[in-house]
Amino acid sequence: MSEITSDKVPAGVFSRTSSGLVRTVSTFDTFFYNLVQLGVAFAFFNVAYWFLYPGSNMETATIIALVVALLEGVTYGLFASVYPRSGGEYVPLSRATHPFIGFVGGFNNTMWQCFWTGTTAQIATSMGLAPLFITLGLQTGSDALFNLGVWIDSSWGWFIVGMMVIVGSAYILNRGMSVYFKIQKWLFSIGLACFLVLIIVLLLGSTGTFDFQASYAKYFGSGAYTELLEAARAEGVDLNPISNGKMTLWFTIWPAYSFFFAVLSTSFSGEIKDVKRGQLIGMAGSQVVGGILVLLIGLLSRTAFSKEGVLAIGAVSDAGNFPLPYPWVSMIASIMADNVLLTIIINMGVLLLVSFMTASCIIYGSRGILAWGIDGMAPEWVGEVSKKYHTPTNAIIVNTVIGLAILVIVSFTDWLHTIQGMAGTGLVFMVTTLAAAFFPYTKRETYEASPARIEVFGIPVMTITGLLGSAGLGYVVYRLLVDPMYGVDVATNPFAFYVSIGVFVVGAIWYFIARAIRRGQGVDMDARFREIPIE
Repeated sequence: MSEITSDKVPAGVFSRTSSGLVRTVSTFDTFFYNLVQLGVAFAFFNVAYWFLYPGSNMETATIIALVVALLEGVTYGLFASVYPRSGGEYVPLSRATHPFIGFVGGFNNTMWQCFWTGTTAQIATSMGLAPLFITLGLQTGSDALFNLGVWIDSSWGWFIVGMMVIVGSAYILNRGMSVYFKIQKWLFSIGLACFLVLIIVLLLGSTGTFDFQASYAKYFGSGAYTELLEAARAEGVDLNPISNGKMTLWFTIWPAYSFFFAVLSTSFSGEIKDVKRGQLIGMAGSQVVGGILVLLIGLLSRTAFSKEGVLAIGAVSDAGNFPLPYPWVSMIASIMADNVLLTIIINMGVLLLVSFMTASCIIYGSRGILAWGIDGMAPEWVGEVSKKYHTPTNAIIVNTVIGLAILVIVSFTDWLHTIQGMAGTGLVFMVTTLAAAFFPYTKRETYEASPARIEVFGIPVMTITGLLGSAGLGYVVYRLLVDPMYGVDVATNPFAFYVSIGVFVVGAIWYFIARAIRRGQGVDMDARFREIPIE
């Protein structure tokens, strides 16, 4: 039976003949989802931690990371068209390589998306809502607004606001993808419009219409900018470093953190209308648009606040001596513009953009869990789909519970503050891209009959982009594992490193236990993995 053309499932292979999901997601919705996952607001991290890589060129590093991401995006888009089913990397990897590779890789990415369900909700609070009220308090002289912002940026503030974001996202998603994407389309568009206002403010700061040094002095005292620079120098930071190509390459891991995630619409391939090209357009298109926005944030921040200013703000904030709670571009731009309305627009935009990341994490996590349930790699009840809303309600609940548990931990303890899964997910991105590169040769018959069959001089495009993309991804993963500035290397943060390894180990153990249980029940798992999952 052809893996890509037949909608019928052999009797006895799966426990049902349909997943219950429906194809309601447009190419435009797919583009928006990936733009959400890309996290344009996370460009603020690039600016804040640029000082750690003296002599690096932020724009060049961003372009390099974007090129690698586009190679990844094209490869993923073509690979997803071969196996148009929901479940993330788990589906194509388990069918095109080996079930063990597919499950362990899918388990890793699904678990990290569940983890980020909690952390992105907290970040939405600390990056969007708290800076809004703190800055408004400064600009209006209102202690009430300022103190409200400080409370929001506390443990209980993170938890309460974050819980509202997670539960609200889960509720909307349970009503169906069509309902969710209607809401996302409008609110995320408003968020993007607000983000463009931020870029305009930075442009006006770059041309002299807004004066960062004058506004900074207004709120923090005459000579405050000079004191800021001196404080940075006291921390040993060179504010005029010589250009350094090696540092530029090392810095690519920061913009890569955004770009590489704009392929996670692979999680709902079974719900996209345009099976052939919806993923390709949605992934690569979001990377191009998001890449331009991230590039502009870095470039205009440097010209609006000055190169010395950006380096000093990052260093002094990292040392705990910056007068603002965070070095986010949005907060500094609000101070520079010194306008209440612009402060509201800029920070509400950030709040909307980051809040939708929580929902995007639930989409991926729930679809990964759903796919396990359908295949029999998890209890069948997590593979059930609501007949009314055509959504994996039980899987959404599981993801939500995990996200809330993570939110509690990050809100009230510092146990997980140094944990992030970029190295692990990056490895899965690399393996998936590499598997796609060899797919036309290892699964020739399937490739020939698929929409992915696009060739240049007889060489499959996905092979070209897959080989180049996996090489670039491999370099980024390597840098993540050895870079002491990023925080997941074994030397400076062994806990984070071993947690990343541990997720893969748990996935491997789960795989063998699940296979053993199903074998005892008389289920032929090998037969299931030889077929494309039910639609």
